Amino acid sequence: MAVFPTEGIPNDGMAIEDVVTVSVALTVVYVILATAGLVFAVACILFNIIFREKRLIRLSSPNLNYLIGLGAIVLYLNVITLVIPTTNTHFAAVLCNINPWLISLGYSFCYGTIIIKMIRVWVIFNNPLQLKTSFFRDYLMALFVLSLAVIDVVILLTYTATEAVRDNLGVKLTANRELPKETFGATAEQHKYFFYICKSGGQVVLYTVLFGYKGILQVLALLLAFRTRDVKVKGLDDSVYIAASVYVTSIVLTVIIVSTYTLRDYVNAYPAVVGMGLLLGTTMILGLVFIPRMVGLYKDPKGETITTFGTSGPREEAVESSGGKKDKELQILRRRVSELETSLKQQVGTCTRYICIKNVLLS
Repeated sequence: MAVFPTEGIPNDGMAIEDVVTVSVALTVVYVILATAGLVFAVACILFNIIFREKRLIRLSSPNLNYLIGLGAIVLYLNVITLVIPTTNTHFAAVLCNINPWLISLGYSFCYGTIIIKMIRVWVIFNNPLQLKTSFFRDYLMALFVLSLAVIDVVILLTYTATEAVRDNLGVKLTANRELPKETFGATAEQHKYFFYICKSGGQVVLYTVLFGYKGILQVLALLLAFRTRDVKVKGLDDSVYIAASVYVTSIVLTVIIVSTYTLRDYVNAYPAVVGMGLLLGTTMILGLVFIPRMVGLYKDPKGETITTFGTSGPREEAVESSGGKKDKELQILRRRVSELETSLKQQVGTCTRYICIKNVLLS
């Protein structure tokens, strides 16, 4: 039986600390995927700009879609920062501290827009509180999304200022759990493996606060998606895709939260899991918001055909065009009001006016 852990002369010196980084293969694959995502996001924004005057595009709130595209770009950039390998302490500190900013602001712009769209659908079609739909104009909804971003900035600035005073914004070496804690070389030298991680213990508190209020918003969006699952009104086909987006983002957010608290000491596993969640979630959001519109415009270059969704599935209907841009939207609203008035007059029985109106809206 060998007395020493290696053959030959045992090591009696200081252990050599080797700094490891994200694997090259992981970096190459994720940078390629994130770059492709960035190209896709830019293409979606350009599509929104070029065809924004088409009725099919206007009904999806193109002004809000810009925020979704912006958020997607930020999240794709976050994926790249997660997998950049570096042994430079200053650059590692920059990457380490910029990640909370990117993931938080990207979520607010991309997913926050999805949430406010879902709230608007609920207010219009299932609104027991009788909230005014005038509060849901595009610019007011954009202000809601920007307010989420402002909350993020306040939280992140508070954290940054506090940790800067304590001189905790740098990085420290931590043992990498993906490799043996130590190995012995050919000459019996001892090697220990570490990688750079933010040295601030306050990051746990930071992520808890950020994910806490975003989680509350996500639960609200899930409830609204369930309440509006049977909406079937011309021009609001995008509510179906918004609901699907809410379910997707809930899964992605859960994966990111769990990984943040359990995989931080794994140099490859953490960026791989979080990066894949961001890639899949962001790409699916862009696809659900923009691809149906692209397909619809391909089938009808004039952009006058929309789809009605309900429990019986999708069906296409043509919408008659009218004079100006605003007149077209007014024409749809007037037609809807006329349909509701006709339905109310045809109601029979002793039901109250409120119950009759609700029955018509739910029919």
